[in-house]
Amino acid sequence: MLAGELPVLQEFERRGLPASRVPTKSTGLQAARKLARALRALEANCLVVDRPRDLRLGALARLAHPLVLINRYNLSRESPPRDLLSRLAYYAVRLTIFLSESNAQQALSRAAYLRSRPYRIIPNGVDPAFQPDSVKAGEFCARYDLASDDFVLAVGSLTADKRYEFLFEVMRGLGSDAPVLVICGRGPLEDRLRAQAASLQVRVRFLGLVETDLLPGAYTAAAIFVHACEIETFGLSVLEAMACGCPVIASGGGAVPEVLGDAGVLIRTNDPDDYAAALRNLMVNPSLRRTLGQAAQERARRFSLRQMQQSYADAIEQASGHVRAAPSRS
Repeated sequence: MLAGELPVLQEFERRGLPASRVPTKSTGLQAARKLARALRALEANCLVVDRPRDLRLGALARLAHPLVLINRYNLSRESPPRDLLSRLAYYAVRLTIFLSESNAQQALSRAAYLRSRPYRIIPNGVDPAFQPDSVKAGEFCARYDLASDDFVLAVGSLTADKRYEFLFEVMRGLGSDAPVLVICGRGPLEDRLRAQAASLQVRVRFLGLVETDLLPGAYTAAAIFVHACEIETFGLSVLEAMACGCPVIASGGGAVPEVLGDAGVLIRTNDPDDYAAALRNLMVNPSLRRTLGQAAQERARRFSLRQMQQSYADAIEQASGHVRAAPSRS
């Protein structure tokens, strides 16, 4: 395995999978040569990338080490990259994998070069470890000094696309009735978000990056899971919350409606008043929370991790076998 980011490398190692890190500080041809050497040492014949930079490096690296290049399109942005290098790099792509139907439709409609390659839709699967777990819920609450069922939870990197500012406005709209908003994640906007939460006088706990083993406890302990992304390629945290039986309120943008269906509450993407009203209604209605949590857990079973793994194996085998198939969906 190769990983460009340290957390990904550490997760491979935690799971007992041999992995090495691709240098990320190099740029251009130097980085491409290092990547080609690493791929050659592994005798790899297939490279799956999910970032524009890695796509460009992969296209250059294959000039020195022939391989099949697969692009896993996972960009939370309105339009695909339009720069010349990214478009040229796409000539090296054998297959594109989208995470949802809405993600595929949006990207393909806005970038003709993406339509030049076969594609498949492979939704994420949820790890079986994500299920209601009262023991881990207790551990989570004890570690972070929280009262179970007394807070709402958001999980994701502290970046602009997660729209935490919108959630702060929702909490402010609830006034003194607002629960504590607990955020699991880290990112470049942490200082700004902390300052904004303080200026709005909303109760927010920033927990940083929570251990994967504790996340099922976080979802189990939370009263409600809140999600505010407008552009979402899939919404894995939404699915994890669902699998743990946590009721979900989410903005109805991107792929989230495909994941959540009618097993949660979807709100118009830019309406903090509607969001606040839905949140208030759920907070005072524990029976509705239980009903939605049970429905969410049942729906989450559709997103099998084993099926996802098999779909990726099939896609890689097809692409590596030099099969030029018509665009298909999986």
